Amino acid sequence: MRGRSGERGLTLVETLVALAILGAVAAAVLALISQNARFAAAAEDRLLAGMLVDNLMTEDLARLSPLERGESERNADFGERRWKIRKNIVDTGAGLIRIEIKVLDPVGRQVQASAVTLKAERQ
Repeated sequence: MRGRSGERGLTLVETLVALAILGAVAAAVLALISQNARFAAAAEDRLLAGMLVDNLMTEDLARLSPLERGESERNADFGERRWKIRKNIVDTGAGLIRIEIKVLDPVGRQVQASAVTLKAERQ
């Protein structure tokens, strides 16, 4: 655009509009990066909880002594995190027991991983 003195350049309004567009794009990119970090952390939590529930179930299946029936709840540290473990062991009859293990967040609001299986056990 030509000004009064005949020089070319951007007006103040054009510069402000360009800065506003640049700011909106930068804010959108930062929001995407933040959301991606939250998704990655949640995926890591689910992965660690899955590993923990597999380990706990393997321990119970490998145990030779009879498992204690009923519901139990405890805390466990795994993967530099604290988890709440809920276990329910029930007789199903015919020498089988049902083992259900849930791994929850430390507060106990959300199940991160769970596993259910049957085990033959003599009484």
